[in-house]
Amino acid sequence: MLSVDGFAIEAVAFDMDGLMFDTERLANELWRVAGAESGWNLSLELLTSLAGQPESSDRRALLEAHGEAFPYDALRARRIALEADYFLSHEVPLKPGLLELIDVLEAMRIPMAVATSTARYRVVPLLEKAGIFERFASILCGDEVKKVKPDPEMYLKTAARLGVAPGNLLVLEDSWAGIAAAYAAGAIPVMVPDLLAPDEVTLGRAARVFKSLGEAREWLARAAIAS
Repeated sequence: MLSVDGFAIEAVAFDMDGLMFDTERLANELWRVAGAESGWNLSLELLTSLAGQPESSDRRALLEAHGEAFPYDALRARRIALEADYFLSHEVPLKPGLLELIDVLEAMRIPMAVATSTARYRVVPLLEKAGIFERFASILCGDEVKKVKPDPEMYLKTAARLGVAPGNLLVLEDSWAGIAAAYAAGAIPVMVPDLLAPDEVTLGRAARVFKSLGEAREWLARAAIAS
């Protein structure tokens, strides 16, 4: 157990897109490419606002913005295909400080998990390509829960898998929905913003907000040295 500023941390859960990997920007750009191929101009501002939201929210927002004729399913499939093609010839863009943070947690013998709303068929190849799949004790994906974030199910299940109480699970998230899920689960929500800065509600829920994973690592490392 690691004691940090009054928090008792026994395990750490990572979100994936936007937190571990700089993939949210890529996804938005590929949405726009897929749309342009079919004559649809997708707003980058709207796409950015959907970061961390469940797929049902993406569907609803895009249909509301473009009307019932908008071919959501076809464009989403095309965006996913474009992404798969992209990663055949490109490395996974790691967020600065990710590997160093994983190293520190391993040195502390604190188990780690991935808890992401993204489906497993996409998650596993990215983790394997990044060379970090084996470093996580649990990987829970969006197609393996009944309700995705902001529902707390994902973090309640992750805590159970790691054998810790939710209150001893540190959750690293970049999105409002992810922080809401961790907060509702009774975990320790820590935000490292990506595309969206925390709003007032999210600030009230987050135990800490850091500019980078490097800052989060320094926070944990200082506590380890002091203990």
